[in-house]
Amino acid sequence: MTPLPAPVDAAADPAAGSVRRRGPRQDVARNKAALLAATGDLLLADPEAASMPAIAARAGLSVATAYRYFPTIDELHREYLLDVLEQLIGYARDLDLDGADLFEAVLGKWFELVVAHGPAMVLIRSREGFLTRKARGERHALIIDAAWGPAVRELMRLDGVDESLYDRALATCNALFNSRELLDVHTVTRRAPSRIVRDLTTMYRGTLRGLAATLVD
Repeated sequence: MTPLPAPVDAAADPAAGSVRRRGPRQDVARNKAALLAATGDLLLADPEAASMPAIAARAGLSVATAYRYFPTIDELHREYLLDVLEQLIGYARDLDLDGADLFEAVLGKWFELVVAHGPAMVLIRSREGFLTRKARGERHALIIDAAWGPAVRELMRLDGVDESLYDRALATCNALFNSRELLDVHTVTRRAPSRIVRDLTTMYRGTLRGLAATLVD
């Protein structure tokens, strides 16, 4: 992990207030990044110990500062997961591919992120289903839509799946390729990631064709 600039904690060090006044946005971004990095480190190393005080201490910030940015530990955990998903969006946005090549590239990057962050990500789960969260505009669901949408639509186009089934196709993608299941496949099969990605793409395309068969005029 690339070392982050030292966080600035005005709550713990009053002298830091002058620094904060010169660049509050930079300080906020730096402190939040330090908290997210500490969250990932602790969730990977010792999930039971990943309390807000422990995360704040690892980030070099006061507990009061940590709570100012993230009022609850659940919000901090969710932000950590969203930060990983944002990396997928950035990658997918720059791809100049189409068809199955686009989907396999996005899935390959997601697989890479899951291997790196998955042991922490699997501890963060929503209590509601994907379609419910997407319908109400929940940020996590919308980011998944942004990251996976173009690739899913390319496979739908290839396999003749009607656009009206997009939400269900995306929900199926989210279920099949969630971090817990991908980690399980990676651990149990011990196959090369590129082979896993090809096999899972083939499986998902079969699921899409089955989904198309359920469309009733």
